[in-house]
Amino acid sequence: MNKSFVEDSRAEAQRFFEANPDIELVELLIPDVNGVFRGKRISKQKFLKSFHEGINMPGSVCLVDITGDNPEGTGLLWSSGDQDNIAKPIPGTLHAVPYGELPLAQVMMSLYNLDGTKFFADPRNVLQAVVDRLAADGFYPTVALELEFYLADQNEQTAAPLPPAPLGGGIASDGVQVYGLQQIEDFEKVLHDAVAELNRQGIPADTIVAEAGPGQFEINLGHVNDPMQAADHAMQLKRVVKGIAWDHGVTATFMAKPYSDQAGNGLHVHVSLRDKEGKNVLSPKGDEDVSDLLLHAIGGLQASMFESMAIFAPNPNSYRRFQNKAYAPMSPNWGLNNRTVALRIPAGGPEAARIEHRVSGADANPYLVLACVLAGMHYGMKNKLDPGDPIVGNGYEQHGGRIVPRSMISALDRFVEGDIVKEYLGERFVEVFDICRRSEYDEFFSEVTPLEYRWYLDAV
Repeated sequence: MNKSFVEDSRAEAQRFFEANPDIELVELLIPDVNGVFRGKRISKQKFLKSFHEGINMPGSVCLVDITGDNPEGTGLLWSSGDQDNIAKPIPGTLHAVPYGELPLAQVMMSLYNLDGTKFFADPRNVLQAVVDRLAADGFYPTVALELEFYLADQNEQTAAPLPPAPLGGGIASDGVQVYGLQQIEDFEKVLHDAVAELNRQGIPADTIVAEAGPGQFEINLGHVNDPMQAADHAMQLKRVVKGIAWDHGVTATFMAKPYSDQAGNGLHVHVSLRDKEGKNVLSPKGDEDVSDLLLHAIGGLQASMFESMAIFAPNPNSYRRFQNKAYAPMSPNWGLNNRTVALRIPAGGPEAARIEHRVSGADANPYLVLACVLAGMHYGMKNKLDPGDPIVGNGYEQHGGRIVPRSMISALDRFVEGDIVKEYLGERFVEVFDICRRSEYDEFFSEVTPLEYRWYLDAV
C-alpha cells in the first residue's frame, strides 16, 4: 500500500470513530480455510496504528479445522515456532456491529508475510492470485452469490435443530413452501433486519426467497465487478444473519445438510466476464445461442470439478446434500435454463450471458469456491475445451456415469492428485488444505454415532 492510500484509509477510520464516539473496541476479522472468521478484539487506538504498523497475527490462524484446532504437519505451528505474520485492515470494511450488548466495530483484515508479500494461506490471497491470472489475459469477472440457510429453534435434548416457530406466535411449519410469502412474514424481523444491515454496510442484498425446507431461506447478493468484494459480502452476510437471528431468539445455520429429510443449503455462484471496455465477452454473437468462449469456460469447469469438490464440499456433512432430485447436482453436466444441472446458463438476453455454478454448499469458503470456479473457467478458455451437448430434461438421470465424489476422503484424493487446482491455487496451499481437512475427517470419524448403535449394536 502506498503512503497516501494508507493515510486516506486511516483518515476514513478516524471519521468513523468521530461519528461513533461510544465505540472503543474493534473486532478484527480474518477468514480461515473453513470460511470462518478468526481474529481478536483491540482498542480503537491500537487499530488506528495498524494502518502503518499492522497487527501481529500468527499465520496458523488460517489453517485450522472447524473446531479451531491447528493440525500438525502444515509447517506453520510447532516446527516454525508458530511465527507471527502481519495483518492489515481492508479499507471500506470498518462498520459498527449491529447486534450484541457492547458498542463494537468490526473490520476485515488480510495477512502478509513480514517482508510485505502476501501470505499464501490467507483465502483472500488465494482468490486474488486467480483473479490476477484472468486479468493478465484481459478477463474481468462480474460475480453474484446466492446463499441458502435455515432459521431454527434450539433442541434442548440434543444439539439437532428444530423447525422454528413463527416469531409472531403460531405453530412451526414442517412442510415445503417454496417461494411462500407467509414464511417470509413469519420471520420478517430477522430477514428484513438482516437485509437492512447488509445494505447499510454497502452490501447489495436485494432478494429474500423462502426455500424448500421449513425455516429455509435464501438472500441473494447483487452482482459486483470485484470477485474479492463478492466473497467479502458472502462472509458478512453469514455473520449478519447469524448475529441478528440470535438477537431475535433463533439460530441461523449455513450447515450443508442440517436435516436428513429436508433440502440442503447451497451456495450458487453467478459469473460473467468483461473485457477492458466493460463488455460481456461471454455474450453470443450473430445467430449463436451460446458463445464459443462460454462453452470453453463450461468445459473447464467440467474438467476441474472433481478435483475441486474438496473446496465445494469441505466437510463430512457436506456430502449428505448430494442426493437425487435434491437440487444438489450429481454430475458435471450443463444446460440452458435448467436447474437440474451443475452448470446452468440462466435465461436472459445476450448481454446477461453468464454461468450459474450450482455445486457448492453454503458451508464452503466463498473465497476458495470463487478461486476454483474462476480457475476452471480460465483453464477451459485457455485450452478451448468442449463441454459436449447441453442436457435437456432431468439432469439427475443424464450423467453418463460421471458422478461427483460422494465422500470427503475421495474428494480429497482427487484434490491432491489433480493438476488444475494445484496450478491455480498453488501446490503449497493444496498441501496444507489437505492436511487440515484430513485431520478434521479423522476427528469426525473417531466418534461413534447414535445411528451406529441402532443399526449394529445388536445386529452383528
